[in-house]
Amino acid sequence: MSKKPNRLVHEKSPYLLQHAHNPVDWFPWGTEAFEKAQKEDKIILLSIGYSTCHWCHVMERESFEDDSTAEVLNRDFVCIKLDREERPDIDKIYMDALHAMGTQGGWPLNMFLTPKKEPILGGTYFPPENRYGKRSFKEVLRLVSDAWKNQRGELISAAEDLTNYLRDNETRTNEGKVPGTEIIEHNFERYLQVYDKEFFGFKTNTVNKFPPSMALSFLVEYNLRKNEPRALEMAFNTAYAMKFGGIYDQVGGGICRYATDHEWLVPHFEKMLYDNSLFVEALSSLYKATGDSFFLDSIREIVTYIRRDMTLEFGGIASAEDADSEGEEGKFYLWKHAEFISLVPDEEIQGFWNVTEEGNFEHQNILNLYWKGKNPFVEGILFKPEFIEKLQRAKVKLLAERSQRIRPLRDDKVLTSWNCLWIRALLSAYEVSGEKEYLADAKKVYEFLTKYLVAEDGAILRRYREGEAKYFGTLSDYAEFLWVSFKLFQLDENLEAYQKGKKSLEYLFSHFASEAGPFYESYHGNEDLIVRTIEGYDGVEPSGNSTILHLFHLLHSLGYKEKDLLSKANSIFAYFLPELTQNSLSYPSMISAFQKFQYPSKEVLVVYKDKDVKEVESIRNQLGKLKDPNLVWLVLEETKSKVLAPELDLLMERSAGSGMAFYVCRNFTCELPKDNWKDALALIQQ
Repeated sequence: MSKKPNRLVHEKSPYLLQHAHNPVDWFPWGTEAFEKAQKEDKIILLSIGYSTCHWCHVMERESFEDDSTAEVLNRDFVCIKLDREERPDIDKIYMDALHAMGTQGGWPLNMFLTPKKEPILGGTYFPPENRYGKRSFKEVLRLVSDAWKNQRGELISAAEDLTNYLRDNETRTNEGKVPGTEIIEHNFERYLQVYDKEFFGFKTNTVNKFPPSMALSFLVEYNLRKNEPRALEMAFNTAYAMKFGGIYDQVGGGICRYATDHEWLVPHFEKMLYDNSLFVEALSSLYKATGDSFFLDSIREIVTYIRRDMTLEFGGIASAEDADSEGEEGKFYLWKHAEFISLVPDEEIQGFWNVTEEGNFEHQNILNLYWKGKNPFVEGILFKPEFIEKLQRAKVKLLAERSQRIRPLRDDKVLTSWNCLWIRALLSAYEVSGEKEYLADAKKVYEFLTKYLVAEDGAILRRYREGEAKYFGTLSDYAEFLWVSFKLFQLDENLEAYQKGKKSLEYLFSHFASEAGPFYESYHGNEDLIVRTIEGYDGVEPSGNSTILHLFHLLHSLGYKEKDLLSKANSIFAYFLPELTQNSLSYPSMISAFQKFQYPSKEVLVVYKDKDVKEVESIRNQLGKLKDPNLVWLVLEETKSKVLAPELDLLMERSAGSGMAFYVCRNFTCELPKDNWKDALALIQQ
């Protein structure tokens, strides 16, 4: 490796800094690189990845640290490194281009561009020699360089055509036809078809299994609306399998990125903040639906992990932990048989976690529970208290031993949308459990974001690291911040969060709205993008448009007056009609939002004055545990209610009466107010 730093040494991204001493003359994404490409008439190699990406590390070792490869790159190309987590808007454009070329996506994403940033050719990992049915990286570089010299006109023409295709793809017309309710039923039927009855989860991928947390949330809500036990069974058993599979860190808590098999045994060991956030949200839904303490205990474990290993001293939450340590994937998490039994000689615990001398992964052990032939939803999850205590003691010993190992790299940049997903998870857990520690954690992270990443006018930045806040927020950054702002208002009477949310909502409408209906992924002032994309796909996190739809349902139910949110929501659903009809499994969060809009809303407002804090908290906790998924509730002190009444129809002319008044409404038609919880609850449950 060259010890001479390149330009990336001045960046904050851990991923870019990993490449800061490569012999490749890397540029960060920016005008300097583009001007050099134009001036020297060179092709751009745009290489996109992220700090915890295993194959990114492999390609760096094999190619970007190789002097002879670097010599070719520096001579014939202008080379740009990009952290996809900092700039998902750029990554989305070139991943779409790769798909349009008929190539499967993944990272690293290596795309060759014209000096005008238009895509010519791309791929993911390129090996240093011909193997895996792939050309070597050097051969690809030679072919591209020769084509640029000898067939430039054809390359430029093809790149322009592909760019125009990408633009046309983002400007389709909206016919205004809203999906029918049958898509909800169809979506449920699709989950039944792909459900793995043996190992649980869903067979939507031939090899891997990804955590389907958004699907679990949809299925729980579907069950609550339809009283469909098969939906709850699929969600229940899948959450159980994820929690006890090798995909979950049995010692330290937290779920990994995905399993490389259908049995949830061998994970890709990286841990992402968004996966753990969405899993906690799904576990919260399952706890609300079942009351089973297993789900609450699982939430506590993940919260403990995030507090211990991912919370930064200044209040934000780190993005991810790498799969690799000491150059080996998973080394931090594996147990040799002799090491394990020296720490935990108890044979019952060894059997519980399937620890054997031969091991289950490269002669070592991934701790997991085997459940083939069981149905936890039907049989229940039963562990004796004395066994649980023994298991906890074993975890403490193993965690202490493991903490002596060299840890995987932690990507400590703070991303707005991912931190908001964690706040959202904490608020979900607080709502169903009433445990105030979750609310306190959520407020700390929210305070950090509003201090460093949210401006007074509602504008949002995406990334914070080492004192630097940078990059225009994407749609997901706005959507998730808006959601947690208004949820903090709902769950904690936080008027400051309401006002901040309102400013960012106005900013969203001003800078992200499209004529087609949905919102663009990027801020209108992003002049470094060749295409402004629109997305609804719920991939590793909910799409911004999906979260916006959930937000619109909440605000519409409160009677938000500033915009016609119902018609705006319908225009988004209409735009994505083809996808929701043909490929609903890829849109679980959007289908969940659609489901909310298809049922009559039920609004409950509690206005109080001069009341004991504990009495108010008790009412709030009981409302949070009600199982009606279309119930939107609000508990407000009378003076706050009067302040917001001009903006929220639900609050109009509502007083606390003699101390506490309960207003129960359906689609804004309200019953006479009740002055006690018992009578109000009877009305709510009618």
